Amino acid sequence: MRYQLVAKVGNLEDYFAFKLPETDQRGNLHLTGTGQKNLISQALSNEPNVGSVQQQIARKRYKKDYSYPSDPNFSKQWSLVNRGQTDGRKGLDINVEPVWLQGITGSGVVVSIMDNGLEITHPDISPNYDSNASWDFAQGDSDPTPTTYHGDEPDRHGTSCGGEIAMAKNNNHCGVGVAYNSNLGCLKIDYASMTDSIEASSLGYKNNYIQVYSNSWGPNDKGFIVEKPGILLENALINAVKKGRDGKGSIFVWAAGNGGWNYDSCAADGYSSSIYTIAVGSADQTAGQASYDEQCAGKMVVTYSFNSRTFSEDGSYDPYDQIYTTTLNGECTDDFTGTSASAPLVSGVITLALQANHELTWRDVQYLLVYTSNTDPLIDGEWTMNRAGRKISHKFGFGAIDAEAFVTRARNWITVPPQISQTLTSRQTSGNARFGQPLTMQFIVSNTTSGIQFLEHVVLTASLRIEYVRKYKVTDYYTFIKYEAIDGASVKRWLQDPHPRRGDIMIELTSPQGTTSTLLPYRNYDFVNSDDEGYAYHLWPFMSVHYWGENPVGTWTMTVTFKSSSGYVSVSDMDLALYGTSSTPQAVANIPMVCDEACARGCYGDGPNACDVCKDFRIVSTLECVTTCPNNTYVYRGSYCNGTKTDSVVTNAIGTTSMGDDITVSESSSIVTNAIGTTSMGDDITASESNAIAIGTSMGLVGLFILVCIVVTCIVVCLCEKKKNEQGNRQRYRVLQSVDDTSSFPV
Repeated sequence: MRYQLVAKVGNLEDYFAFKLPETDQRGNLHLTGTGQKNLISQALSNEPNVGSVQQQIARKRYKKDYSYPSDPNFSKQWSLVNRGQTDGRKGLDINVEPVWLQGITGSGVVVSIMDNGLEITHPDISPNYDSNASWDFAQGDSDPTPTTYHGDEPDRHGTSCGGEIAMAKNNNHCGVGVAYNSNLGCLKIDYASMTDSIEASSLGYKNNYIQVYSNSWGPNDKGFIVEKPGILLENALINAVKKGRDGKGSIFVWAAGNGGWNYDSCAADGYSSSIYTIAVGSADQTAGQASYDEQCAGKMVVTYSFNSRTFSEDGSYDPYDQIYTTTLNGECTDDFTGTSASAPLVSGVITLALQANHELTWRDVQYLLVYTSNTDPLIDGEWTMNRAGRKISHKFGFGAIDAEAFVTRARNWITVPPQISQTLTSRQTSGNARFGQPLTMQFIVSNTTSGIQFLEHVVLTASLRIEYVRKYKVTDYYTFIKYEAIDGASVKRWLQDPHPRRGDIMIELTSPQGTTSTLLPYRNYDFVNSDDEGYAYHLWPFMSVHYWGENPVGTWTMTVTFKSSSGYVSVSDMDLALYGTSSTPQAVANIPMVCDEACARGCYGDGPNACDVCKDFRIVSTLECVTTCPNNTYVYRGSYCNGTKTDSVVTNAIGTTSMGDDITVSESSSIVTNAIGTTSMGDDITASESNAIAIGTSMGLVGLFILVCIVVTCIVVCLCEKKKNEQGNRQRYRVLQSVDDTSSFPV
């Protein structure tokens, strides 16, 4: 039997493709059966100059393309993909679609929400629900399904948070989660009866299995509460970042709070301002600060999660077009907002990054937020630049999270060096601040006393006490705290009262390199002047991330200002804790001062392969940024060069065996079979004359058909009608809730 030589197999030495005239393009014999094919292969193998023979059978292969979500209300999810459907600026979203295009969807990563329950039977949640990452700490069983109601509001909060992270894709229900293939669990709690023990047990639960803990709760945001984690939770957080995730550290994401309307600050919330947590705030659809959002120096990042055009404090607008997510009874909602909605979005992005790089530590994740968050679109951020070149804002932290930049950088991230710390005390152990007479204290860091060369977190610990001639009993202030409504009349009365109040204190800290951070801003609604430990800044850790990357050597200056004309504030128990590394992390040192021209902003090395975000297009397979898509590729979703116009099956060599001086042969699992036709390369050759491997043929091309299908799909999506306004009256969204001040509540 004679064979026709087709071609050499790629650039492999001594590999050749042959074709029998009797076979079609799928490698099937017309005149013989399977047994006959095996006999032919065996006969060829017996030839002295042939090492092995593999009959090539064309098999169907499928592209790993991203498909646009078909979920019926995906178009409402403007926080994920904003095409202007909220009458805001197009593109103000978390920029997650490019990550999905890269094939990153959260697969294999476990994230749990600590909340008031999760409807595990919800059709958009059940496909990704993970019972191993769940526990009911309120009832003491394994079922986190919501069971209680507070007033007329059902416990839907956790179900809405969970849907943002892991709503299933293409299941014809609701929308899609940020990490729609992740494993979702719930650590159920009861907001009305939280204890330090419950909080510690919940956030330490299975910390070698659960990778991300999403928290959208905390102390009340009425503007006069000061509360931090108890000793048990503090120790649980420390243990989790040291031992969780097999030593890489658990990742805790925290809503920064909704007290902006009450002049509250997350500086008075020790949960979101811990160095072990990631405080997340909110921007609105115009890129401004959400009206409820709080300011503090410990906030790291924000998301676009508030549609201000549909909501006002007087209730004149319905709260539609907010964050679209799941709610109870298998239903969906578009009225979820607040920093409660921000934290799950960031948790979802971190989940995507962990799929791309499982080795990220808890500190790596914080570094990635510092170096990839986007400041450009945000307005009125009152930005300043620290001496390490990072833009910082008390409103927006390091900017809006950018999923594409975050995950792309995470792929090649080099783990940062171990964290070291140093605690300093001031030569002046205490002092007083009065109206018009600020208190200034200094902390000296020398080259010999500090091993830190690159700062991360800075924490000033102090105790603050209001001193004044007592005109009222302390119990009167407790009565106000627990029962007094914050309305116009009460605010006016308390503002006119000349007694000094805790909200009259402001603390600023200036680094040796001149960066000033407000560790505690004035809080106009903080009327309390009790010195009781439960309502005072007692050994309070005021934290800032604004010095990230600076060198701490030199003189640090703390300034305490008191704006009340009566009484004064005494300051004691002060120390300054510095956290950082002994050298500049390699991942940061690799960031060039001038990026490749193909980079839109941010890059972590030389060349267009190191772009966080591209100006023009990115090649899906290599993530290289290019000005035009290469030949045989097409533009997909407006920014990616994806697919080819010819399909192929890729060769994978398994092993090599020497058969003599002239021939090296291998066993091959497959060969390239994208030849368009059969090409004659000379005279026909019999098998006995060949020093080669006898192999098969080519498969048909379907590139043009695929291209047409994709174009049609894009047109259909683009022509989908804009969503109509919701009909009927809705209950006005309330950011603040009337709950006991000692309990935690959703934010």
